[in-house]
Amino acid sequence: MGLPWPSLLSLNVIQFLFLLALVTFARTDAKCDLEVPPRPKQQETLKVMKRDWVSHELVSEVAAILLEDVLMYDVVRHQPESGPLDDLKALSLDRADANFEVWQGGKEKELHKWVDNGHARITGGHSMLAEDGIYTLRHTIERFPEAEFYQYLQSPQLQWVFASSSFQKGEAESDPSHLCASPAWNCTDFIWQPPLCRNGTMRCLGQVLHDYPHYSQGVIEQQIANNGLPLSTVYLTRLSKQIAIWNAWASKKDILVKHHYPSEGVDGVPRSAFVPIQFSPKRYGCNATETATPEGGFSCRLEAKRLLKVASPRFMDSGDARYFAERFSLNSDDYDRLFDLWRHYDGDAYSAACSWLKEKGSLKWGSWIRFSKQVRFIREFPPVDGCFPTFYFFMISALTVAFVHQVLPSCFRACKGWCTRSKSDNPNWEPTDLSDIQRRMNDRANYTLPDFTSKLVACRSSSFVEVKMALLRGSMGFMSFFRDEEDFCYDPGKAMLPPRASSCFRQYFQTSLQVLVYILTSGLAHIAVSALIFALATGMVGALLAEVRATMEKNKQVDPLLQVEDWYTTWLSKMQTITVLMDDFKFLPTFFITYMIGQDVSRWLQWLQIMFKVQGRLHDVALVVASSYRKVNDPTIGKEQRQMLFKWYRYINAIHYMGYFKLAPSIGTSAEGVLQDLRTVGLLRDAECQQLQFATAKLRDTLVSWLGQLWHEELERGWVQSLDSDVFMRKICELRGVLAQLSDMQDMQISQMVRVMMVVVTNILLGLALIGYPTKMYEQTTECFQFWYDFKLNRSLSVAESTVWHSSSSLEKPSILRSQLKFVIKWNVNRSDELEVPSNIPTCFGSGHIQKILTETQKRGLSLTAQLCTL
Repeated sequence: MGLPWPSLLSLNVIQFLFLLALVTFARTDAKCDLEVPPRPKQQETLKVMKRDWVSHELVSEVAAILLEDVLMYDVVRHQPESGPLDDLKALSLDRADANFEVWQGGKEKELHKWVDNGHARITGGHSMLAEDGIYTLRHTIERFPEAEFYQYLQSPQLQWVFASSSFQKGEAESDPSHLCASPAWNCTDFIWQPPLCRNGTMRCLGQVLHDYPHYSQGVIEQQIANNGLPLSTVYLTRLSKQIAIWNAWASKKDILVKHHYPSEGVDGVPRSAFVPIQFSPKRYGCNATETATPEGGFSCRLEAKRLLKVASPRFMDSGDARYFAERFSLNSDDYDRLFDLWRHYDGDAYSAACSWLKEKGSLKWGSWIRFSKQVRFIREFPPVDGCFPTFYFFMISALTVAFVHQVLPSCFRACKGWCTRSKSDNPNWEPTDLSDIQRRMNDRANYTLPDFTSKLVACRSSSFVEVKMALLRGSMGFMSFFRDEEDFCYDPGKAMLPPRASSCFRQYFQTSLQVLVYILTSGLAHIAVSALIFALATGMVGALLAEVRATMEKNKQVDPLLQVEDWYTTWLSKMQTITVLMDDFKFLPTFFITYMIGQDVSRWLQWLQIMFKVQGRLHDVALVVASSYRKVNDPTIGKEQRQMLFKWYRYINAIHYMGYFKLAPSIGTSAEGVLQDLRTVGLLRDAECQQLQFATAKLRDTLVSWLGQLWHEELERGWVQSLDSDVFMRKICELRGVLAQLSDMQDMQISQMVRVMMVVVTNILLGLALIGYPTKMYEQTTECFQFWYDFKLNRSLSVAESTVWHSSSSLEKPSILRSQLKFVIKWNVNRSDELEVPSNIPTCFGSGHIQKILTETQKRGLSLTAQLCTL
């Protein structure tokens, strides 16, 4: 039992569509393999005009294949529906971009019109002449030699000769442009007659077989009409005309046809069988003006003219396409061979053109080609292929690590400082207890966050990091308790001693474990993170180098003659000269580092000497004052004298504290804040703070003057000895001088020129290293990431980074000696974290930044001794 007919019909339709899809896919996927290496696409579409006569199809296919498969354009074959006369208009309207076979017959006026106004450009012509006109067969000329000249066609005898093959009507398929229906042609059954035949003056017996009226549009008709030939023109399809010619040749009949060359001809009829009808040459005074309608005045011989190549301005703007259009040229032998191949492939113009290109090879068409579109390093924006994803990975990783490591903590500190300033700017805010003071000092000192290792060790209550954590946190035992007059004035043996300092004066490491802990808590994490950032940066450079190498290889495949290998080698050698340049200047950062370390060590020793002098002068004043009171244990006035000693005690400690005002971060830079802190711990009274607010610029000197005033008051009361006045005043003056010297130490810094040169030179060398070393270490492989070479550079950069902070790093060529020197320098610099400074100094000091030694020294300069605190 069979399927119903609707099902069979559906099945047949599906099979037909499937076969059609296979045929279409096979045709569109076909590509003429000319053994051209892979090349990048031009990313541009060109429309090549392809007419329906064979020579035009072959020439257009040859050009399209070369443009598409060799020059890598996206080519569209444009098959217009209008006549050839509109081809130039199509070029100007961007319907097509190039016509590689333009017949000039009947188009001269139209051609000059579009070329002169710049809408089309003539790029040259082919190396042969195109012939067109009315032809007859050779056997006719052999019988009637006079038939070769147009004058004899007017005779009745020859009219009857050529009337034997007359067509009663033409074919509608031969007139797709509907020219016959226009008044200029006024055809009848697709047969055109000259005016003398239409008005009955003459009888048109002979016929000219014409294929399409838009071929040599109007030119043949003008020759007939303007020379008074009683001939009609019948319009046939190309196949019908060829059949008529072959029949006439085979039967030796006489025939007149419109014929042209180059042409595929007629199978079985040799080219030599066609003989042109001779008309008067142009120089003998005939009308040579060709127009596109039968009403024109052309009456001369159709001269042989070159086949032109015409392109649009857009086509000519593309460099490689323009180069091809100007040099593409076929000769007569090329046309004949193309026609032979066309017949061999049963009329397949693409296969014939492809076979001809393979047969001729690049020796023929290679001179037409110039492929200048090399593979670009950046082929699109943003680039996402090749090694660029690896580059993006390293770039994002480096930026992320740098942001988290450097920018984010700075933002947190800035935000915290802004919030702190907002509170301190409020006049109603005052510290209420000692915890407020400690919090404020911690906020001031916490400009460098303790690293994770230090926090971890500190949580274990290890003494290895207690000094460092005290500095970073702003811990200060001096401001951790309240000075009470009653406690100070107790009888002997009953007074309360102040609490011990929060950390020791200096730590000494005896075991390897202690040294290891010190290294882990002294900037190793910062060095590791900085080295990671530089390693990621070198990974970026390495990825770019790999992409450059890959681009060079692609360009070598595109054009084997391209000398990119020499360029790449030269470029790498130039990049490697950067390392030579670095070797020439490697002494300069070392010189700067040595000079700055020497200067900073000298200044650091000066700081220590001045701080100890301040402490010593305060001790001298305290000893002179304490020894002048002789009746501190007297039952009558002993308590009053102890109360006065407490006042001296408050003033001396306040002077010591304010001696580091604007020098130590934990103390701060606000006069109001310092006075509030001193009042909270009991070193100043409210009335005294009110008085000192009028002398915020000279707080320290004002308090020193109060010591002298207080001495003279006590001298008038008789409680101190007049013999001690000279010693006391001398010590007071020395104290004032050494305090001024301490304050002036911040102005004795290293020359800014040296610092600027240090930063500039080291950063330049670091930048050159990031470029030079990857080119020197790069392995010629296809990998975008090379771990071991990146590891080598990471190691050398890590050693270089360990000398100074990343903003002024000095990069040296890695060697064992210099690496060891840099490590020792870094170790010594980090050891300055633990210089011999009293443990209760209110300061904050981070990692060993050479350029900030002076500032850190100032911040460490506060020294309040336990002996003074117990006065």
